[in-house]
Formats: sequence, C-alpha cells, structure tokens
Amino acid sequence: MNEPLHALTHAPLEWTNQLPENFPGVRLPGGKVFTSSSDIATICIQEYLTDEYRIRYNFIDAKKHFQFQSNGVANGLDSLMILKGSLLHDFNSDQKTKLYENQWWLLNAPFYHVRFTPGMEEFVQKFTIWFSDQFVAKLLSMFPVIASHISNKENNLLFPNTPGWNDLETSHFIQSILRCPYDGEWRRDYFDSRVKDLLFKFFVKISSQEEDFKDYNEEDILNVNSAAEIILKDIRKHFLIPDLARKAAMNEYKFKRLFKKIYGLGPYDFLRQERLRKAIELLQEGKSVKYAAIETGWRPADLVFAYREKFGTTPSKSFRSK
Repeated sequence: MNEPLHALTHAPLEWTNQLPENFPGVRLPGGKVFTSSSDIATICIQEYLTDEYRIRYNFIDAKKHFQFQSNGVANGLDSLMILKGSLLHDFNSDQKTKLYENQWWLLNAPFYHVRFTPGMEEFVQKFTIWFSDQFVAKLLSMFPVIASHISNKENNLLFPNTPGWNDLETSHFIQSILRCPYDGEWRRDYFDSRVKDLLFKFFVKISSQEEDFKDYNEEDILNVNSAAEIILKDIRKHFLIPDLARKAAMNEYKFKRLFKKIYGLGPYDFLRQERLRKAIELLQEGKSVKYAAIETGWRPADLVFAYREKFGTTPSKSFRSK
C-alpha cells in the first residue's frame, strides 16, 4: 500500500484528523481524514481503505513552491485523476509528466516514488485509487492489451494512451463515490461497484484509444479546458460555438474536434448532459421538476423529455416531486 505523503522541502509534516478550515471539497463518506497546514501548504488526505483497493481524495493548497512524494510499495495498479488544478510528476527521478485538470493516468505498481509539484496560485484536488492484483484479475481476461503491459516488466510504468482525459461518465463515477449516500455494508458494496466501473472504464480507454493529440499543442488543450469551465460556470446559459472557439483562439472545426477528443462530447451535448446531471442532483434533494429545470437552464417539458430519453421513465416516477 502506498505510504503517506512526505514533503521534500519542509520539516516532517504534522497531521490532524480534521478537514481544513473553509475546505472547498467534500467529505469522503467513511474515509479517514489527515490534514497538515504550514506556511508552505495545506494538504488534506481523505482515505478509504480495503484489502482490494484504496481510495484517496487529496486537496493541496500551495503557498510556496514545494514537492511532496508518494511511495508505491504494493503490487497492483495506481490510478490518478486531477479534479482541479495541475501537477508535475517525477517518476523515479527519470521521467516527468504534467497532468492537467480533467486528466487521468494508470500506473503499474509497485514503484519507487512519484514526486508531485503543485502549481502556484491554484488549489489542487486529486482522486486516486490503488487496485490490488486480485481486484485487477477480475477484469483482466477481457483486456489482453492490459494483461500484456502488466506481464512485461520492461514496459514503462505508465500504461499506453495515458495520460488520458476524463469524460462525463468517468467524472460521474468519481462524484458518485465522493457523494455516496449509503452507510455500512451498503456503502462498501456501492464502492466495490463504482471502483470496478472506473477500472473497467480505464481498461476500455487504454485498449481502444487510437486517436492522439499530435495536431494540438499544450496551449490548445488549456484553451479548450478554459472553454469548458466557461460552460460549467453557469449551465443556464447557452454559448454559441463561434463564441467559444473565439475564446479558445482557434477555428470552429479545430475547437469542436479537440473538445470532443477531451470530453467525449461536443460542446452542446456536454452542456446538455451537465444540465441533466445537475437537475438530477436537485431532484434527489426533493426539489420539484419546475425548480430543477429553472435552476439548470431547461424548460420543464424539455427536462422531462431529456430524462425520459436517458432513463426510459419520467422524473415524477423516479422522485418525489413537490
């Protein structure tokens, strides 16, 4: 199992078992909390541990430049997803990779260490899952590309086609873990299911992804991420493709093509799915269809149609509406 994080440019960290003050994230259900604050950074680690997998939800707020280190000491696979911010990673001191918001990777374990350098003037949220060999074996027979990479010890720590980009389904799996509504054994069963869903999703992406990003540079990717942030900032608004492309400093064709590569959907479908996701959250809280529609940019009839199209039933049959 990976050991606790170690700051490399500071005295040994002192940990408390409380969330940081004004914590911008969520409380991982059933997880243990470890927080350290200093004049260099605030680091919060939430961890849910089983024999087959370990879920970690980390928050880093860097006040000064520093590095911290994670040591992988158990056989299996390590995944990492950047939910906010960016991180520069140094594998075993001989390979550097930068992950941006909404990117993920899958890594062979064990490894000697990975050093992380958070970006300044931004806080970082990252979500990691370590999968044991026994857990991985449940899916391995379906994915010969994955099995071949694991069995060849001379291969790179990183799996092919990684780092990759989270699509909305991947993001949904992550958020469903962070907002799990169940306790006790139900929570464990729910986590088992969602963790397996995520691993399956990673294996599919690694095995089937053929397109690459050779026609795009780092600035293009960051500009498209910024356009997605504009969409998510107020999902009640509808932005025109020419306006978004202009903000991303590229032509419409290039913008739409790269947006779909990164998010798995075009800008309009991306907005529509995010509206539906948020509307469902409101319906789960007991809000009326009319209220959920207004808050998420739908007309009530359009929300009902979109919900029926997705789930084969109406919101009123799924939720107790007011």
